[in-house]
Amino acid sequence: MTDRFTRCRYCPRMLTSEESIRRGYGEKCGRDRGLIPPKRRPAARPRVRRLPAPVPPAPDALPGQDALDLFYMQPTLDSI
Repeated sequence: MTDRFTRCRYCPRMLTSEESIRRGYGEKCGRDRGLIPPKRRPAARPRVRRLPAPVPPAPDALPGQDALDLFYMQPTLDSI
């Protein structure tokens, strides 16, 4: 009897790599059963936060009209 397997011990898949043939089970079955450590994920790239593009003032805006932000329920000239 030989210690080299051509099929996985746990499932009927054929073993293709030399290392899996030597072990006797495939990579997926080994990972599922905890016999092979999980693959390391590549380090995540830092996300670049993009700021919105500046909006030019409206062509009919008066100078200084954008200096004060309007808040909720703030009186305006139209409401007085």
